[in-house]
Amino acid sequence: MPIDDGLRRYAAEAFAPEDDVLRWIQAEADRQELPKISLQADEGRLLQLLIKMSGAKKALEIGTLAGYSGTWIARALPADGHLTTLEKSSKHAAVARASFKHAGVDGKVTVLEGSALDLLHKVEAQAPFDFMFMDADPESYVTYLEWATRNLRVGGMLAAHNAFAGGNVANPVDARSNGMAAFHQALRQSKAFETMIVSVGDGMTIALRMHHTA
Repeated sequence: MPIDDGLRRYAAEAFAPEDDVLRWIQAEADRQELPKISLQADEGRLLQLLIKMSGAKKALEIGTLAGYSGTWIARALPADGHLTTLEKSSKHAAVARASFKHAGVDGKVTVLEGSALDLLHKVEAQAPFDFMFMDADPESYVTYLEWATRNLRVGGMLAAHNAFAGGNVANPVDARSNGMAAFHQALRQSKAFETMIVSVGDGMTIALRMHHTA
């Protein structure tokens, strides 16, 4: 049967409850009039489980927004773990830094401002990464995937938000859905990843880095 809002709410309340800090971050995003495109709690919890299952210590996020997803990620990392998150908007980056400080994870997070395509070149020196989360600019996801193939360790995980592109990924209608469809096609053709889409929220693409060759 389809997963309706009631069942999703049940799952979130049972296994992904938001605490005061996470609610504060979402409220601050609203106060600052940021776009309402953040993860939901069940999606954040899924990221946490992926990080813990993969034993990740070094994580990379593309698309910081208010720092909500980054807080879920940072909390899942071990004490010596670190998240580098990339955000093109200076306003969003400022809100995120305040969020990370409020959450007490600012010592584990570095926020870099600018174009992700430019910043990815700069963070290559930190590679290999253990975990990579993509939540911005789906039209560039194929390029991000090529970068991940070179800079994500074997055994590492890649996750991408909004896998269903608002329900349009099977029949793309715009740059966003075309980008996501192309990303999935590239993953199907890649020998470097084993992939599945998890039907949570608008879909979460999860890919395990398996081999050294693309």
